[in-house]
Amino acid sequence: MTETKFPELAFAKAVKKAEVLNTPKSVLIYGDPKNGKTWLAASASELAELSPVLLIDVEGGATAIARDWKDVDVLAVDTHQQLDAAVEQLLTVKHKYKTVIIDTLGVAMNRAEKVFEEKAENAKNTFGKWADLKEWANKLTRNLHHAPFLTIFIAHAQDEKDDSTGAVKTVPMLPGSMRGTLPAIPDIIGYMTSERTDDNIRRALYLQGSDRLVSGNRFGLPAKMYDPSFKKILETIRKIGEAKK
Repeated sequence: MTETKFPELAFAKAVKKAEVLNTPKSVLIYGDPKNGKTWLAASASELAELSPVLLIDVEGGATAIARDWKDVDVLAVDTHQQLDAAVEQLLTVKHKYKTVIIDTLGVAMNRAEKVFEEKAENAKNTFGKWADLKEWANKLTRNLHHAPFLTIFIAHAQDEKDDSTGAVKTVPMLPGSMRGTLPAIPDIIGYMTSERTDDNIRRALYLQGSDRLVSGNRFGLPAKMYDPSFKKILETIRKIGEAKK
């Protein structure tokens, strides 16, 4: 019997084994001010595979990393247009950066909202700016999620009350319905806080969702990680992967 030969698939060279994808493409870190969110993001510079690191400073919080992560490059952006231009360059021009940090996503979205509010076609349409903002935010986060570098989004936290049950949940501080839709894109959503253990105060990163918190990950990471860093996160992901071989 003659063996049937099939033509090679046009996309065959682009196919990868799933195990090589066992690393985050984008991460969302949120929490209250001054709990180490920016510090944790900048710790990516400790790893050669994630360096060089670019911090796009939307809010003016880059001083938090000046002491410990001196090699991080900082780009201060003061307007929506400046952020859009920077992201467009990062997505279309070959560059050295392996990690890009957006600090903070909420402030970036608030600036975008004001720009869309001032569009002539939205003058008498209160829903127009929200539609524009949702489209812009989804495009921004999805494009960066699929970029050839790691993207770390930073956001503040806020408590959201369910009027029907009275339950309170801590969520990323993002405008409107995007609090519920955008966290679905990143591979890791971590809530950063500080906790007292014995006589010490330690940073803690929550990595699994609960009735109280929006968080989660696609790698089987533990529910909580004390003194987190990106080195510790990636090492834990690899150990989990090796244990399953």
